[in-house]
Amino acid sequence: MGELYGLSTRGIVLAVCLSFAGEAHAACTAPPPLDAKLRAHPTVENAIAVGNWFATHQQFGCAVESFRGALKSDPNSAQLHYLEGLALSAWGHPTEAVSTLQEAVRLDPKVIKPHLVLASVLEQTGRPAEAEEQWKIALGIDPHSIPALEGLSTSLLARQDYIGVAGLLRNAPRTETLTLNLVRALGQLNLLDAAGEALAEAIKLAPRSLRLANAQSVLLVKERRYQEAVKLLAETVQQHPGNEDAELLYFRILVLTGDIEHARPLGRKLLAQLPHSADVLYLNGVVDRSVGEYAQSKAHLEEAVKIEPNFANSRFNLGIVLVFLKEWPEAKEQLEKAIELGAIEPQAHFELSKALRALGDTQRATEEMQRYQQLKKSEDDAIQAASKSAQGDAELQAGNIQEAITHFREATEADPNNGSYRYKLSIALDRTGDTEGERAQLEEAVKLDPKLAGAHNQLGYLLSRKGDASGAEEHFRMATQFAPGWTEAWINFAATLAGESHFHEAREAVAVALRLEPDNAEARELSDQLARDPAGQQSHP
Repeated sequence: MGELYGLSTRGIVLAVCLSFAGEAHAACTAPPPLDAKLRAHPTVENAIAVGNWFATHQQFGCAVESFRGALKSDPNSAQLHYLEGLALSAWGHPTEAVSTLQEAVRLDPKVIKPHLVLASVLEQTGRPAEAEEQWKIALGIDPHSIPALEGLSTSLLARQDYIGVAGLLRNAPRTETLTLNLVRALGQLNLLDAAGEALAEAIKLAPRSLRLANAQSVLLVKERRYQEAVKLLAETVQQHPGNEDAELLYFRILVLTGDIEHARPLGRKLLAQLPHSADVLYLNGVVDRSVGEYAQSKAHLEEAVKIEPNFANSRFNLGIVLVFLKEWPEAKEQLEKAIELGAIEPQAHFELSKALRALGDTQRATEEMQRYQQLKKSEDDAIQAASKSAQGDAELQAGNIQEAITHFREATEADPNNGSYRYKLSIALDRTGDTEGERAQLEEAVKLDPKLAGAHNQLGYLLSRKGDASGAEEHFRMATQFAPGWTEAWINFAATLAGESHFHEAREAVAVALRLEPDNAEARELSDQLARDPAGQQSHP
């Protein structure tokens, strides 16, 4: 464990410790040289050496007794209380460790390690708020403490304070755990670009990190950059030859992108190594089905379902295979369960219709076919709309505003229930100065998708220009609710609140903006104005 407090030998006689050494000798035997040294010179330092020897040899009960014996002669030793708490924690007695660690931090509050261990023990014993306080105290002692940053950020994530995590870790070292915590928070705040930048920085420092590569691949898939994800994970496998976790990540992305040629041999290898992995069985089942090996696919998928019965994809693929094999009752059961578990593929209803018809249930078969046709049309329309939207994006970027408007209108006609296309149309209309048309599209966009933060923010801006402060406040509030990591929305919200003389709320909103971007000039200026505003000072509770 090592010295923490720089104690020197003080020649304190440990009569109790000597007594303990005789009584516990049979159960707790230190090496003869250490034991002899303690008997000849019963000091705190020698007792600590004996206790540390027990701890390093996993004899934590003996270590606890050794430190407790020493404490009877020196009850005000913060170091001994810390070591006792550490040994209790390692021994599996975190509840008992709390009080002695609390005594350690009371006796010497400026030493960081007791705070760190106490925080960890408080987390283990279900006292997260107290743990969080200890992490903060530790950071007050050393703002760059990696364990304290890890502990506090993990605690903040657990209670979904993603803004707090982003502020805490924005300039923190790009260690693996800290980066993953930051990326998780930024992802929840929908700040994918910032998450990608943080991952890129961390990967430069640790290019062989499997956890970072996995996080980056997930981010790439979310952004539909599939080939980049494939390339990344192929390189990861090369960097970690024989690593099953790396190979499984690569296998999964190959199946996702339909690269069966490369997926098949890797799947067979993983199956031999991990024959009881639900993931490996499911993915091999998909590969088998795609190459027409239905009996083998059925066996793998049935085993995957047995291991993980609530995974919809395994049941969906098993249902398709059973339809092909004309095992109608079993196919019906699996497809119905897949739909119940959330399978969204139109094909699930198509295959279920086949099974029902074969079983003589023509009415339900007709209903499922109609459901399939509805979902398939919606899917086809969505694909067409996405294509038109992409063309609109390209035209807008090229400065061809009218062409962009045409494509965005076509997208809204193909998929009238998609609010994001109406939002894109509103952006193009804004470029032409058509404020009324822009507002109409924005209002329809937030009706269709209330979580469109950008549409709420722009609606707030248009309403504030027309003098509707109350309406503007409502939409800026919605923007911050659905994009809590968006600094601009918080600044707009704060400014509107200040304009309505809601100074306390305005200060709170601009404080969030500054937590997200401490150097944001607009946020700092607004914060300074609110601090100087006498009316605001009066309304502050």
